[in-house]
Amino acid sequence: MAIDSVTSELPSPMPAVELETPTRRGDVVAAILCLTAGLSGYLLLVPAAVYVPSKVAGTANSPAFLPNVLFLMLTGLSVIYLIQSFTVYLRQPAQGKARKMDWLLAGGTAVVCVGYIVAIYFVGMTLGAALGVAAMIYYFGERRVWLIGVIAIILPFLLWYFFEKIAHVLFPTPWFGIMEWLEGARNLTGGVA
Repeated sequence: MAIDSVTSELPSPMPAVELETPTRRGDVVAAILCLTAGLSGYLLLVPAAVYVPSKVAGTANSPAFLPNVLFLMLTGLSVIYLIQSFTVYLRQPAQGKARKMDWLLAGGTAVVCVGYIVAIYFVGMTLGAALGVAAMIYYFGERRVWLIGVIAIILPFLLWYFFEKIAHVLFPTPWFGIMEWLEGARNLTGGVA
């Protein structure tokens, strides 16, 4: 009987929440990130990236005026957001945390997305999209190689066709001109130029 009374007094573990569930902890973190972005932009980014001629320095005609105003507004609103979210966080009961597997899944997705962005610069938008789509499909559990291959070819081709042939928007030039090599090889074999 004594063991039952001891175990009934132990606090029960908090139920896990889904990763996308808004949490009060998440509000505090988001407010801190917004505040950091606002201060970094005002103190570091604008002075480093915006050239201000001496004639207009400190005036409303300065090229740095509007970015500084926007970063100051972001900073001010972030302070309000931080105070409000921190107050709510202290007053409300604790919430459960997301499962570690959910964070690992989200982190892996972020890694694939960063890899896609890097691939755009190295091999171009079309081939980078094919690699990114294939990696994402494989990461989320599909193991049929033929299906991954078909989707990884069709989607980037449609992307390329729409932007190049319909919208007439040029893709960024990659460091390694793989698609140009393919175009050149097609022209050498007698394909239509």
